[in-house]
Amino acid sequence: MNFLILAAEVTTKTAEAVTTTAEHGAEGAHHANGFILPGDINEVIWGSIAFLLIAALIFWKGRPAIKAMWNGRIDRIAGELSNAETSRTSAEAKLSAVESDIANADVERERILTEARANAATLKAQIIAKAESDAADVRARGAADAEASKAQATSDLQTEIGTLALGAAEAVVANALDASTQNELIDNYIAKVGA
Repeated sequence: MNFLILAAEVTTKTAEAVTTTAEHGAEGAHHANGFILPGDINEVIWGSIAFLLIAALIFWKGRPAIKAMWNGRIDRIAGELSNAETSRTSAEAKLSAVESDIANADVERERILTEARANAATLKAQIIAKAESDAADVRARGAADAEASKAQATSDLQTEIGTLALGAAEAVVANALDASTQNELIDNYIAKVGA
């Protein structure tokens, strides 16, 4: 309730102030602002003083931070330029190495081909020498096998001829021998075996 009474008193006093101002004219009222400057010059003076104080405070307290930020940006850009220069130098070195490798590729290709041809010729000579050696071994074994077969066949043939000749001789002797000649041969044989 006190609140309502207080609000009514404020409203009443405000209304009285408005009527008093209207009665007294323009002595306490605001003047209309001009295009460039406000109507009250005190406002310009105090606004300018406040602006200069704020600007001086920013300059005094903010200058080191702004300067540090500015120098940090300069250092960062200088570092990036240095890194870019290093990267460019490295890339140019790699480019020249690749270009020299490309230029030397024909020489390298010829060297590899020459080396491969030499290896192929050496390998071919080794294969031919081994083949000739193997062929000589096969020929020698073949000749030895042929000699052994020939000797075996000769031995078999002699045995067979001996057997046939013995059989033929027995037949001839059996038909041509009489009892007295046969007894004489037996005695000679026994004498030969006994001796």
